[in-house]
Amino acid sequence: MKFIAMISLRNLLRQKRRNILLGTAIAFGVMILIVANSFSTGITDILLNKIVVRIAGHITVAFNEKGGLYRTIFRDKEKMLSMVKNNVEGIGELEESLGVFCRVIGNGKSDNAVLVGFDFSLKLSEETRKEIEESFKMIEGDFSDLLQADVENPIILSQEKAKYLKVKKDDILRMRFTNLFGNDESARLTVIGIARNDNVFMQAVICGELEKVKKLMGYKPYEVANLNITLKDPQKNAIKQADQLHSALTPDLAVIKGRIQYGGKTENVLMLGLKTDDDSQEIIKKHITIVEDNKDTDLKKAVFINQGLSEKLGIEPEDIFKFTYKNKFEDKSKSIGTKSTGNKSRENKNTATRYTVKAIFKDNTLNNNDTNIILLNEEKFYDTYYKNLPEDISNLQETCIPDKSNPLYQALATEWILLDRTSNTEQLQKKLKQISGKKWHATTIDVRTMYESASEVLKLEQVLNLITVTAVLILFFIILIGVVNTLRMTIRERTREIGTIRAIGMQKKDVRNTFILESFFLAFFSSILGTFLAFIAMRLLSTITLELGDNPLSILLINGRLYFKPTFFNIISNIILILIIVAVTAYFPARRAANFSPATALRHYE
Repeated sequence: MKFIAMISLRNLLRQKRRNILLGTAIAFGVMILIVANSFSTGITDILLNKIVVRIAGHITVAFNEKGGLYRTIFRDKEKMLSMVKNNVEGIGELEESLGVFCRVIGNGKSDNAVLVGFDFSLKLSEETRKEIEESFKMIEGDFSDLLQADVENPIILSQEKAKYLKVKKDDILRMRFTNLFGNDESARLTVIGIARNDNVFMQAVICGELEKVKKLMGYKPYEVANLNITLKDPQKNAIKQADQLHSALTPDLAVIKGRIQYGGKTENVLMLGLKTDDDSQEIIKKHITIVEDNKDTDLKKAVFINQGLSEKLGIEPEDIFKFTYKNKFEDKSKSIGTKSTGNKSRENKNTATRYTVKAIFKDNTLNNNDTNIILLNEEKFYDTYYKNLPEDISNLQETCIPDKSNPLYQALATEWILLDRTSNTEQLQKKLKQISGKKWHATTIDVRTMYESASEVLKLEQVLNLITVTAVLILFFIILIGVVNTLRMTIRERTREIGTIRAIGMQKKDVRNTFILESFFLAFFSSILGTFLAFIAMRLLSTITLELGDNPLSILLINGRLYFKPTFFNIISNIILILIIVAVTAYFPARRAANFSPATALRHYE
């Protein structure tokens, strides 16, 4: 085989002009293919790794309270952070994600904007810091100025936004926004920095310090917005770690341990929530027996107490009771309701925190003869539960708290609702519509990866690559016609030579392989040259600055320049593709040449 390869290489040098022209055409095709693939890969890298990942991380843990898409809050920050850290491996960065859509008013001008909180307490990687510096090139001020305690709500905005609003450094902006709980609010913002941003989508972003933005929105120090997780090896681990975290976030029952007061008597009590969906109502009706009511036992309005507690306190339907419990974070007890006179009285509808007993129940599954229990409909229960989280009862040894084997378990309220995992953007969008369309009372938690948040981006890369490959294959089809014609002419000119080497003993397969290797080596050397030319072309193209202004196509640029991302895998794949195509194309003329009989070939004359 080595001898055949040497003959093939020698033959390449015999027809220099013809092979140089053909090799140049192949090199040009390889150059276009590599440049086009690198450009499409660069676009995907910008969209996925420079924008989507910076906005949503490799894994996002998203919270929505009471079905509000913009009410992104979880009431126990430390608990959630601990669960994430204990169940996700290879965390690079873990940060809160909080953006506020608002209307900002400058000097005679107003515009829409997004106020984004930056957490300066994080130890960011050098790569992340570099990306932030590339995204926000400071013209005036510095990012660290956002930490100034003596400045009212310091912010940094883009040069374009500052120009439109007619504001300069140290000017005051007025902001109108809707806070976490749906209330319209206003605030004053102080411009402490102006940055240049070439990305049109980031020009609407106003940067603030995270804790100050959270305070404006109504968050308490122990509450957290959405969490973004950046992994060290996302392509390998993102989906696996998201599935692992999802399993760990399976919620337990939500239970409030407190005290009930009525008629001068006090008893320890456990409060549980009742779900109000149709399936849950069927379970409740099957396992709970109402022994006394006020003819209004609608489960969606349930305020039920068990029979044993009713007998201890002498409480009946229509009586109002007071309920207190210890809070997990606030240094005080949460008090609900007002003191009763012991007589039946109508519920004061203007007081949302007063509970009126609707019914007395009996249920053997909850062992309620030994434990005092209050069952609340889930709307009132979650209003109580989330407003001031109760103390942790994970170490509470209460035999009455139902476990998963209890038939009533599926009808009782849990700490939160864990949404199913999705695999693409379409499924994620359906899930978000479900959140906004359904009247949730609990906090929903969704675990998603960048592949679900941006599967359309990945499809875009596939489409771009398909278009690129199709266009280049058309180009190579034209070039390969030249390969076939060249090879046929070569064989025609060397027919007597073929007869000679066949006459002295060269086998058919060796003749065939000689011509195939000759084409293979020509394509290989041309591909190497084409790769070299591709890098030169990408280098030159990336030095050209494009001024697109507000054109959305500017998202495809980095620092106003085209962005190429050649990868070793793509380059090798392209070269192998070209070599295979050339070898297959050369096979048929080479086989025809090998089938010449020595006598016929020696009689050939031009």
